[in-house]
Amino acid sequence: MPEAKRPTVDEVLAGALHTIENQLLPNLEDTWARAAAGQLMGTLEYARVLLAGDENVDAQVDAVETVVGGLLHDHPELAAVLEGSEGETRGFTALERASRLLSHAVANDSEAAEAIRTELRPLIVQQATDNLNETMTMLMAFGGRPRRVEH
Repeated sequence: MPEAKRPTVDEVLAGALHTIENQLLPNLEDTWARAAAGQLMGTLEYARVLLAGDENVDAQVDAVETVVGGLLHDHPELAAVLEGSEGETRGFTALERASRLLSHAVANDSEAAEAIRTELRPLIVQQATDNLNETMTMLMAFGGRPRRVEH
């Protein structure tokens, strides 16, 4: 007889979601308790996404740094826009620099500003979209998304 294996973390989370949705929610009368249960489900669903995916923050920071570096190489005059743009971490610094460049490009019609809009803006929009898609299950639960089980 094969030895029983321990469940994976994803299986434990899936079981918790099933129990909350099918056992707890149908029996909760209190509106706040139902809302909290729904939010807990969203948090557990987000945990499953985190476990299933690769941590991409470093890759995102690398990509921003690469594009900003390329912009500075091709348009050295942009260095003045970035003076004093330092954050507590490498990621915050990269986003601060991107933010300053994007803000600069809004009110500017220069070749450098066009390069910012063409090269940096699509990258930041794609990263924001990816991050939103990753966190959507939790955000929707906290925003009051109806569950399959309604009272």
